[in-house]
Amino acid sequence: MKRISRRSFLTTSCLTAATLAGLPSTFPLETPEAEPRPTRFNGTVAIFYIAHFQRVSRDWDSIEEYKGPYHPLLGYYRYKTKDDVLKHLKWLRRTGVDTIVYDVYGFAEWSPMDIEKDRVLKWMMEALADQRNEARKLQLLIWIEKYNSNPNLEEYHHALNYVRKHLVHKPYYFRYKNKPMVLTYVNISNPVLDQLERETTDFTLRRVRAYDGKVYWSYCNEWPQPANREWMPVSPGIDPFLENAYLARKKGQPIPKWTRFDRENGEYFKKQFATAREVDPEFIFLSGWNDWQYGLEIEPAVEYRFKYVDMAAKLLGREEETRPYRDED
Repeated sequence: MKRISRRSFLTTSCLTAATLAGLPSTFPLETPEAEPRPTRFNGTVAIFYIAHFQRVSRDWDSIEEYKGPYHPLLGYYRYKTKDDVLKHLKWLRRTGVDTIVYDVYGFAEWSPMDIEKDRVLKWMMEALADQRNEARKLQLLIWIEKYNSNPNLEEYHHALNYVRKHLVHKPYYFRYKNKPMVLTYVNISNPVLDQLERETTDFTLRRVRAYDGKVYWSYCNEWPQPANREWMPVSPGIDPFLENAYLARKKGQPIPKWTRFDRENGEYFKKQFATAREVDPEFIFLSGWNDWQYGLEIEPAVEYRFKYVDMAAKLLGREEETRPYRDED
């Protein structure tokens, strides 16, 4: 007996049944509808970026010691040369972001008083000063914080003076409300910010805090994020396990009350994006590029490659304009 495939059998059976029923022997086969392409988001897309790897290997040590699930595609980089910065800038352009939110400084070894020591910031400034051959021009925005506490007035003023001297006159430095902008991250609360904001009239200052969005702009938030027409955070998931383990084992501190939100193989990222796009804010803030300690990174990893980079470009409606940077898989 001649053997036929299951597909051939099903097709023949369907056609025979149609003939017996007096129906046409040919009929259109249903095909799944293509997922609609998102329209382009025309606001500002900002992304959180940290460079403390030039000074400490805390994140990489934590990944190894506490068995973190992901590993950076670039390897455990320490910014020994400018090449690491240039590779990141290429991948950031592929993501479809507009503005790099540069952290000054969320690790214990440096405070805002150390900004002059930062070689990565200098390399980034050099690269952004010459973007003539780039299809996508990036901007820079400074974020001031202090690890596990808050800066004092002297530290804020020191960082602001650096920005005044080296950045505000640069065409790539981000401006908002007709002034150069600086973000101040708040751990719980910081009463000196009231005085700083009264004294500082040449910058647009905005406060950011985790799990906010109603009083301050939010660094990250659980889905669905509170609607804020100025600023909406988008995260791939939130998992502070590495930071909690570091604080408990290395610093002897109690584990902070952070909740874990699973990545759901990219679905959580999509849900956060959908909520942000529905609000249509002035800013979509991706938290973050390389915040490995809190499980917020979308930087390419060995395990997921460019999945979140390319997903961001698609969900922003910026696939075509980022195509020139999509020559790696």
